[in-house]
Amino acid sequence: MQKKLLTAAILASLTLSATAAFAAAPTLSGDARIEYRNEDASDNHLTNRIRLNVDAQIDDTFYVHGRARYDNDMRENNGGVMTFDQAYIGAAMENADLRVGRQSLSIGQGLLMDDDNFSGAQLNTAINNLNVKGFYGKDPSDTKTSFIDLGTSFRGLNIGGSYLKEDDKYYGFNLGANVAPNVALNVEVAKNDTQDANGFLAEVAIGQAVKKGDFLTAISYRDVDEYALTPFSTDGAYDNSKGFRIKGAYKVSDTATLTAYQDIAEDQDGADKDRTNVEFSVNF
Repeated sequence: MQKKLLTAAILASLTLSATAAFAAAPTLSGDARIEYRNEDASDNHLTNRIRLNVDAQIDDTFYVHGRARYDNDMRENNGGVMTFDQAYIGAAMENADLRVGRQSLSIGQGLLMDDDNFSGAQLNTAINNLNVKGFYGKDPSDTKTSFIDLGTSFRGLNIGGSYLKEDDKYYGFNLGANVAPNVALNVEVAKNDTQDANGFLAEVAIGQAVKKGDFLTAISYRDVDEYALTPFSTDGAYDNSKGFRIKGAYKVSDTATLTAYQDIAEDQDGADKDRTNVEFSVNF
């Protein structure tokens, strides 16, 4: 309870002091979700999460961003956990953006890394048709982390490559393209060079889920060795697994989405690794 009150007080003080400290009043936004998960390796889960963003422009160059996050296990009713997973100062320059502090990181399409609570400095820039992203700092477990992520496009094909160093060294390659109207193909390959472990993920998605009434369906196949990915992949279920995922997403409204997927998978030793996941999320 004390953490919740402290969070509310901090957010309120940011808003009330806006006219004195910032060029404009801070803006608030966020999202909330309820998620059900059933998987072979563990019990069923029913959780909810709420995230609240605070953004404020200091002047023409500098800005600040913070995000409070509340996670709750609805089965246990244990009061939940309140954290700050983003808190950084940014500088938007002519052709670059620098962020220093606690932040979320994503490499490529997310197979190697897509998570929160990293502390350090991230620089994003563009050189002609080449997008460059780099980071130096520490991951949530306090391990030194650095990466460089490159991306470009050529004749409708999006191509990317990355190098990531933690305790192990990783490489990644990805490509994406619209192969037909409303049909997208995405492929990503990852390698843990230290452990000599490899990962592969390919997905075909049909449709989109942008506005009310939209529907997206996708099927993906993965074959990922144990240790091929970091613990901060977009989905921890990908590590040490091979099989298919069938997914659907429906826009209930412009701000609400119902998403469900079914994994038909096993680990590299042949043990079942199926998963059923249903999520309802809203943005505000």
